[in-house]
Amino acid sequence: MTAIPTTTSTPQPQPDLSTLPRRVDRKTGAELVTLHFFPVTPRTLEIWPLAWRLVRGRAICDTAELFAVAQTKLDAAPALPSIRRRMLDAIAA
Repeated sequence: MTAIPTTTSTPQPQPDLSTLPRRVDRKTGAELVTLHFFPVTPRTLEIWPLAWRLVRGRAICDTAELFAVAQTKLDAAPALPSIRRRMLDAIAA
């Protein structure tokens, strides 16, 4: 039986908030989270625990708060090994 190699996830550096807008709407926030963390849609951000402000008919939130929630969700996600390859090897044997 072969051992499954484990990889330790190294923390990625946080994006430089000074180069990003201070506040973003859902569409821009989803694009930034997708670029820096993981794929997400604007509809998903509606249910995230963020303080949204309604300004001129648009919901906006602080970029730093958005990234903090995204980092929390990424840290809480379990790391799962890929089992497809092992299943194919077991079937072939």
